[in-house]
Amino acid sequence: MSEARLQSYIQNTAHALLDDGKHLLLFIAQGIASFAWLWPLQGVYFSVANPSLLLSVRPALLKALFSSILIFGALAFFTFLPQMAILVLVSGPFAPILALLLIGAETVLIFSFFARPLLLTSALAHVFDATLRARGQGELVKSGLTRTRSPRAAAQIEGALMKPFQALSSDGLLRYLATLPLNFVPLLGSAAFVLYNGYKSGASWHARYFQLKGWSKAQQQAFVDRRRAEYAAFGTMTLLFTFIPLVGLVFNFTNTVGAAMWAAQLEAQANLIDGAAELQPPEPDSSKKSDNRRNDDTNQES
Repeated sequence: MSEARLQSYIQNTAHALLDDGKHLLLFIAQGIASFAWLWPLQGVYFSVANPSLLLSVRPALLKALFSSILIFGALAFFTFLPQMAILVLVSGPFAPILALLLIGAETVLIFSFFARPLLLTSALAHVFDATLRARGQGELVKSGLTRTRSPRAAAQIEGALMKPFQALSSDGLLRYLATLPLNFVPLLGSAAFVLYNGYKSGASWHARYFQLKGWSKAQQQAFVDRRRAEYAAFGTMTLLFTFIPLVGLVFNFTNTVGAAMWAAQLEAQANLIDGAAELQPPEPDSSKKSDNRRNDDTNQES
């Protein structure tokens, strides 16, 4: 490769990277400005303000809490020092914090394999539906349940409810495992890990909402594509909550509450737009307009 060609290649690559960086920064800014990352926080507040919501699924909640403490404690006991020793070489004083973050990520990964045996699907469904009802969307839940009474539809809904546990799927497991070593890169690696997996998993928290709506995959994809930055912001915040030591997995319930609250707002906005469209008077037919003009002209001539 000649020197001129090499220089041109470097310049083109630099311009491409600069454009990608600008698009990434714009995407992140859109996600922050959407305030969708606040919904998991509102889910926590709503759960505390309405304790009966989570107390109604107390057995599943206790299972998640016990599993979170057990898995995180075991990983911290056996792997914290070795992982911190490696991180000290690349991250310096941030090693203890990054080691805890890494253990939190590993806890989520291991917990994914036990989500089905712990029978969390029905509990998450109950929490999501109860939140929708509490936010004035009981009709959506009623119509959705009526539409999904067949055994096949029920199985599809169960699969949808488990989508937030992305490690249960083969592609999610591979993605999670492939990006886990990013945490060994100082600071930027952990940020990239959280942002990427949050981006990929954000829309999955509304899988139940899409099922209740009865949407096809094409409709779901179109809906998500219009709100990609919002879902990335939401998914990133939910992921950070699940990394909290000892109790992180319990936040799957409050994240579900936040997702349902967001879905209720989206549904209310959609109903408002549909109602406004129905109230608009129909436009007069252009052919009738022309006929009326002809009649007026004829009357004037006579």
